[in-house]
Amino acid sequence: MTTTATKTVEVQPYGRRLVQRRGQLFPYALIFPLVGIILFVFVYPLGTAIRLSFFDNRGAFVGLENYQTLWGDGKFWHSLLLTVRYTVIYGAGIFAVGFATALFADVKWRGARVMAILLTLPYAVPDVAATLIWKWMLDPQYGIVNYAAMSLGLADFPMGWLTNPSLALYTVSAVSVWRLFPLHTLVILAGLRSVPAELYEAADMDGAGWLRKFSSITLPWLRNILSVLVLLTVIWSFQRFTILYLMTGGGPGRATETVVIGVYRTAFDYLNKSYAYAMGSVVLLILLVLTGMYFFIMRKSEE
Repeated sequence: MTTTATKTVEVQPYGRRLVQRRGQLFPYALIFPLVGIILFVFVYPLGTAIRLSFFDNRGAFVGLENYQTLWGDGKFWHSLLLTVRYTVIYGAGIFAVGFATALFADVKWRGARVMAILLTLPYAVPDVAATLIWKWMLDPQYGIVNYAAMSLGLADFPMGWLTNPSLALYTVSAVSVWRLFPLHTLVILAGLRSVPAELYEAADMDGAGWLRKFSSITLPWLRNILSVLVLLTVIWSFQRFTILYLMTGGGPGRATETVVIGVYRTAFDYLNKSYAYAMGSVVLLILLVLTGMYFFIMRKSEE
């Protein structure tokens, strides 16, 4: 006796299949406006700037001529090295201040919350307002900084904080640190408060001191957070413009003319926009290389 098994195939109506297909496309429809905004605001201007770097100011195609000129431009390489110096000084300062203030705010005492709020105030001040205030405070004749330094015996005569080429870069770096350290403070503080208390309790039972706990528990736990902060700090340092330009304009004697200020002056003071596009494209390439190196090192360290 032969038995034939029959399988029933359920055929979904067309309307149900259409609803399911629309449901699968719905998440993409939600992010499409954001993707469009990103393409219009960031990608399109970036691509246009790179394209225009291959033309001259009259619109004639010149190929790699701007980049060949840039390769032998001593002023550009000077501004690039100056940007690296500024990045090192600013990065060291902002991480030192950010770590110190985060550790201070992490201590449990009665005024800790109020202190944490006060530490964020510099980040709320606009760049222009902060720059004008600091320029007045650093004025050689009327500034309160020179007055306090001379009153305390730290200086015998007014210092040209923004007019002395050997001091200007450190001065604008210090102002940048004051203006932007609250972000590092809040990020590091959030990382500190995410460390499990059990790790510190176990270290206390083993008799570890605060330095050993900091180096063996705190820093390893914050490694990923600090790595991201380092990358963002480098990128932001290369892009820093407002504070430096408003305080010194790149002077004195190009002592604070970072690569971004050099691009601005080339485009708007010297009216050589095609060359400025080439300069900006090289800076973009450098940042992309640094970002790629960062991700490569992070991947190797996780293996």
